[in-house]
Amino acid sequence: MTALIQADRYGTSVGQALRVMAEEGRETRMMEAEKKAAALPPKLTVPLILFFLPVLFIVIMSPAMIKVFAGGGVASTMGAG
Repeated sequence: MTALIQADRYGTSVGQALRVMAEEGRETRMMEAEKKAAALPPKLTVPLILFFLPVLFIVIMSPAMIKVFAGGGVASTMGAG
């Protein structure tokens, strides 16, 4: 607000003062967004380990486990049967 008062008081362009204020506001919002984005990976580590990795492990291992239980053992899955 002081920028507008000074622009009016000294007879400079109000438009230029508004442009400068808008640019400063954009920079501030960008810095806040970057700060929030930098804080996300540590917060996401625990949910990733608790929820995503077990499901991934099950999806990867289920075809082999189905073959072991249906075919009668590990030897049949290794091509020795």
